[in-house]
Amino acid sequence: MGVEGNKALRERLEVYEFGMSPDGRAALALGMIALVLGFAAVAAGAYIALFGGMPQIALPGGLAAADRDMVGMFLSAVGALTTLVGGVSIYRSQEM
Repeated sequence: MGVEGNKALRERLEVYEFGMSPDGRAALALGMIALVLGFAAVAAGAYIALFGGMPQIALPGGLAAADRDMVGMFLSAVGALTTLVGGVSIYRSQEM
C-alpha cells in the first residue's frame, strides 16, 4: 500500500512538505542571533559591574566618565531587552 492509500502517512508528508516560509526562517535566525547577543550583553554587564577593575569607565565622544555599576546596569537592561525581542521574534516566526 503506497502513500496514496495511507491517509495518515499522506497527512504527515504534507506537514513536512510545506515547512516554514523564507520569512519565517529569517525571523527565526534573527531571533536566535538576538538571543545570543542579549545573553552576551547581560553577561558582560554583570562582569563589568561585579569584577570591573576601574571605578569609572571613560565614554567616547567627550562624555563624562560613568560609574562601572551604571554601565553594568545599562548593559544588563539592554541585553534583557534584546533577549526579549529575540524571544518574541522566534515565537512570531512559528506563525509565518
